[in-house]
Amino acid sequence: MPIEKAPNNPLPRNYVPPGGTPYRVRTNDDWGSVAKAHGLTARDLMHFNYNTIDPPEVNWYLKRNAGCVKPTHDGKNWMFTSDAVPGIIFLPPKAGWKRPVFPPKSLATKPDEPSGIWFGFGVQGGGHFFLVGKDTLEGCIYSLESYQKRFWMNVDGWRLGPGLGGGAGAVLILIGSLRAWNQLQGFMIGGWDLHADLEERWADLGKAGSKIPGLARIAKTVVKGAIKFEEWWKMAEIVRSVWEAVELETDAAEPDVKILPIPFVSKGLELSLYYGVGTIYVSAAPLG
Repeated sequence: MPIEKAPNNPLPRNYVPPGGTPYRVRTNDDWGSVAKAHGLTARDLMHFNYNTIDPPEVNWYLKRNAGCVKPTHDGKNWMFTSDAVPGIIFLPPKAGWKRPVFPPKSLATKPDEPSGIWFGFGVQGGGHFFLVGKDTLEGCIYSLESYQKRFWMNVDGWRLGPGLGGGAGAVLILIGSLRAWNQLQGFMIGGWDLHADLEERWADLGKAGSKIPGLARIAKTVVKGAIKFEEWWKMAEIVRSVWEAVELETDAAEPDVKILPIPFVSKGLELSLYYGVGTIYVSAAPLG
């Protein structure tokens, strides 16, 4: 069952935040996706609705006020679905609402308070033939807190859309809100993507909006074999520097996975625009 805790001074069951606009939650919504669609953060949206960002208290309100009935895959939180009754949260007004100020939160939290942030490098390869394509990814994923906490994951993906060609290359994998590695077992990811490979892949890491010094060099080290502690430490520093830029959520109910091609560490010849969907499989339990 989801972890719940009643606040010391609970809001009324029919509480409407001042100036709030009702939003009917739907299946596949979560705090992060709804917030991002309206120019907010997940913590902003939670706090506007319930005056708290404490997960057990938010769960308590989701069940009592929003009527959520389905738990997340790990069973620890309530999730948004179309069958929630009344299934309403509220969006803040576009003007006149002052965003809450939260205490600074370090990405590297105490050992007993894991950040939920994992990262790693992998090799992704695939091809596209007119309207259908296939790709696979193998990667080794590390906890931001510990070099010893790591696991291997595979992504088996399909593409649908126009394109032709194929290629392979290194990718940076960033994961937020991952409290336990087995949350990823059978987890689905998907979205639109563009491949434009002409000998070298010129896709940006790029969604992050800036070049990351040393990233390609470290990626080459990783894809050749197991990394050393020194390389893990350098990667952890890189992840800290790009985290905000790639807009990953660390407090969403579901894991947030981003797979970013690394410029100049790929080979192929492909031009395709497609919608891709993939299933994640965890092939080994974490070490350490």
